[in-house]
Amino acid sequence: MALEIERKYLEVDFDSLRHRLRQCGAQGGDVHLERNRIYDLPDGSLRAGHHLLRLRTQEWPDRAQNVLTLKLPPVSAPDAAFKVREERETPVADAAQMHSILEGLGYVVRACYEKIRETWTLEHTSIDMDIVPFARVVELEGPEEEILRLEALLGLDDAPVSTQSYHYLHQEWRKRNDLPPDLSFVFTPEELARWRRDLGLPTVEDSPHGR
Repeated sequence: MALEIERKYLEVDFDSLRHRLRQCGAQGGDVHLERNRIYDLPDGSLRAGHHLLRLRTQEWPDRAQNVLTLKLPPVSAPDAAFKVREERETPVADAAQMHSILEGLGYVVRACYEKIRETWTLEHTSIDMDIVPFARVVELEGPEEEILRLEALLGLDDAPVSTQSYHYLHQEWRKRNDLPPDLSFVFTPEELARWRRDLGLPTVEDSPHGR
């Protein structure tokens, strides 16, 4: 059983965090485009039961990978210091074929979301700097005690903390901005084209992983 244990940090200066990561000897810094499709049954029973079924595609200039993930309901309380839930995932060779299989089983795409993710590793913890269409967020995933220690070491202990999902944060952002509910959050075509160019990725027309 693989447990996902994480905390999110808001309003973080990415440049300052990168500097601290390098000082601490963290490894990584690769940036990639991440695109996700969330599936549910037509009656919405997965979401109602707090399950998440996700097909993710990650693209770097020299490679791409796809991962199918099932997240079970959180085992942590909503007001807990960490979000903890069981996660089951497996690599997928062909995202289009997996999408077809899921559709054939009766699943439908309920939401899509995109992010630019920069990943570092320090000790046993993954530090992700995420740019989503509505925010910039840092996510630490690893052992609880190590997260708390690295939080202080990296200067994140003064940042607002959240254990909510990106979908929850997105809905709260939409409420604050008087926007109607929307489960999806993706870059505009212009933003996506700019990110693909900046990351050295094929254009959407040339990529087998287009929208």
